[in-house]
Amino acid sequence: MKRVSLLRSIANERGILTLDFIFALIIGISFTTIFFALTLTLSMVEVAQYMSFSVARTAFAANATPDAQRARGTLKYAELRARPIFRALFNRGWFKLSDTPDYGDITNGFNAEYSPDPSDDNATFFGARLRFEAKILNFKVPTLGATKTRPDTGVANVQSFLSREVTTSECQAGFNRQRWSRILTMPGGSYGGVPPNAAAAVLVMSDNGC
Repeated sequence: MKRVSLLRSIANERGILTLDFIFALIIGISFTTIFFALTLTLSMVEVAQYMSFSVARTAFAANATPDAQRARGTLKYAELRARPIFRALFNRGWFKLSDTPDYGDITNGFNAEYSPDPSDDNATFFGARLRFEAKILNFKVPTLGATKTRPDTGVANVQSFLSREVTTSECQAGFNRQRWSRILTMPGGSYGGVPPNAAAAVLVMSDNGC
């Protein structure tokens, strides 16, 4: 009698799919979490891209000096970070942005084979770069393991290259003053006869910038 009861218990298929259901549920939740994290990360990258463009666009305009251009870009970045919506997005610990933007001729960090020739004007990458880190991508999936296997996983540079306008100091010292010096060395004409003392005392002015 006991033997028959034991055989019936072994042959009973009730609850046989419980383990399969639990395993499928874990896998389903894991992939849903991964999809949510990736989707949210891509959305936040677009937000960071807008911020980098705004910084580059603010610093693009002409100013007194290059440092003044950079200061305006940094101030714009601070204003954006202080807005309630951006402060809420980046202060929850899921995502992190650099404290200050890296503004200037951004060619460092490129592979040597892709680095432009510094003498090539059309290959100058000048703009704003932000360091973006998606900490939300660092978690462990049951039965699958950790999603982050390298320290640089989820870390990227978000950047906007808009070039910049020439500044007043560069226009006066770098262009107008040099043009006046070249004019003084021109052969013939009335410019070549200007005494050196008088030439040095001339105030170089320009009515239309550079």
